[in-house]
Amino acid sequence: MTISTIFFFVWVAALVLAIWAARLAQRFGFRLARYVHRPIVIEGDTYPRVAVILPIKGVDDDTHANIESLLNQDYPEYRLIFAVESDDDPVVNILEKIATEDSRIEIVIAGLATSRGQKVHNQLAAVERTTAHDEVLAFMDADARPNPQWLRALVAPLTREEIGATTGYRYYVPVTAHTANKIVCVLNAQVAALLGPYRRTMAWGGSMAIRRTDFFGFGLHGLWQHALSDDFVLTYCVKRQAKSKIHFVAQCLVASEANFNWASLFEFAVRQYRITKVCAPLVWITAILGALTYLTAFGYTLFNSIYGFFHYTGANPIIGYDHTNQIAMFLTLYGVSALRGYMLVRGGQNLLPEHRTPIGSALLWATFGMPWCYVINLLALVGSAFGRTIVWRGIAYDMTSRTHTIVQRPHAAAPTLPLRTSEVSELER
Repeated sequence: MTISTIFFFVWVAALVLAIWAARLAQRFGFRLARYVHRPIVIEGDTYPRVAVILPIKGVDDDTHANIESLLNQDYPEYRLIFAVESDDDPVVNILEKIATEDSRIEIVIAGLATSRGQKVHNQLAAVERTTAHDEVLAFMDADARPNPQWLRALVAPLTREEIGATTGYRYYVPVTAHTANKIVCVLNAQVAALLGPYRRTMAWGGSMAIRRTDFFGFGLHGLWQHALSDDFVLTYCVKRQAKSKIHFVAQCLVASEANFNWASLFEFAVRQYRITKVCAPLVWITAILGALTYLTAFGYTLFNSIYGFFHYTGANPIIGYDHTNQIAMFLTLYGVSALRGYMLVRGGQNLLPEHRTPIGSALLWATFGMPWCYVINLLALVGSAFGRTIVWRGIAYDMTSRTHTIVQRPHAAAPTLPLRTSEVSELER
């Protein structure tokens, strides 16, 4: 078997993967938009009471707007539990002011995490404030802005017994013209398109819900005690241990502002992939193999297409005339990838029509620049291969396993309030 024959089969594998990915993008770009506009039906027309748990740290430009969107949910009975690390956090003053005007808001001071991620620590501290009257626990990130139907759509599938948890996902919306924002928009949209069938769906911590009885009954409360990632552990607990299903809710796709530069983009991507490597190693390995296969086929056919103009190599017994075929192979692979990128952007525009213009700014990179997005993605995957430590807001987390984390604080301070053994605080992902 010659080198050219081996690369031909690599190209076939890359093309199959590209067509499969384009099919997923077609579903995301066009079919999901039809589901979003369907009426939200809750079996028995009985809406369970919900406790929305939101770990938060600091004040960003969109903090006020995000809180207002949570207060304006079209849902009959719910409350908001904001969990912060310290009462010195400037967001506490904002929350206290809003709480005086709206009794649905409760503030929890969780203190410093010592054996788990700060985000998980905040979430567990908030869970301790819930009661049996809170039938569903919904978790939300502070940087996401849900639409008024978000909570209703997220909770509705939980009225079906076979559904163990529900999840939404984010779609990054570029807020500046920096190329890094457009790249992260495209890379994130590729992940969003994977969600759908139960076997592929994984929970996303920025928008997920589970029955309170299942949170304890499935063992999630125990597994979170020393965990860094809330969503990967919830996915493992629901799908592997409880043998239940996670339902992706298209109406719960939320817009997140993309305001990156190259340094922060790679820091973010490497952090996410490093967490994935520890918590879901098969997903991480599959991502590396897929990126390597595509880029190898793309690079080889591009090189031969250019090289053939200057050096005629004759015909190959397997694939015929090398130069002509290499051009056709290159254009086919490039074209399928560009089509995929176009549908990913269209999907974001259809599902988040209020952000149509900024999402459209990523179209050039999603189509003609898709191979370079793969390169950046592969660089982040390679960077995540070295080590198991991530650093976030001055805190280093050493992930020894999916459910065990060592917290390293350069300047650890005493907790603001005494911690109970069951009390647990934030890593905003």
